[in-house]
Amino acid sequence: MKIKRELYIEELNRLLVDSNIKQMATFEQHEGNDTLQHVVNVAWNSFYLAEKFHIKVDYEALAKGAILHDYYLYDIKESGLSDYRHGVSHPRTALLNAEKIVPLSEKEKNIILSHMWPLTLFHMPKSREAWLVCLADKYCAFNEMILHRMNLIQT
Repeated sequence: MKIKRELYIEELNRLLVDSNIKQMATFEQHEGNDTLQHVVNVAWNSFYLAEKFHIKVDYEALAKGAILHDYYLYDIKESGLSDYRHGVSHPRTALLNAEKIVPLSEKEKNIILSHMWPLTLFHMPKSREAWLVCLADKYCAFNEMILHRMNLIQT
C-alpha cells in the first residue's frame, strides 16, 4: 500500500505545482470552497475508495482525472449559466482546457467527461477510475455544499 500511496502523491504533486492548475484556487465552488481544494478533495477521496476496497487502478489516470475534472476556469456565479447548464457543460469545458496543458489518455478523458453522470447521461464512466472520481465528486460536493466541510482529505 505504501508504494501505491507514494506513487499517487508523486503524481498529485507533479500536477499541483503546475501554474495552470493552481489557477483553480481563484474560483469559488461549493459554498466558499475553491475549485482547487475541491479537486484535491476528490483526488484523495478517489484514492481512499480504491485503497479501502482494494480496487486495482491506474494511479496516474486517477490523479490526472480527479485533479482536472473541474478544470473549467470560470466563476460559476459570473458565468450567466444556470446550475443545470453549468452541470451539463462544464465537463466538456474542463476537458478542452485540460487538453491544452497536458496529454490525456482516453481513460483520463472519460474520467473528466463522465464525472457528472448521470446528469451527463451520454457520458457514462467506462473505467474503475472514472467510477471512483464520479462517486468521490458527489461525496465531496455534498460535504462541501450541505455540511460546509472544506478539507475532506482522507489520510
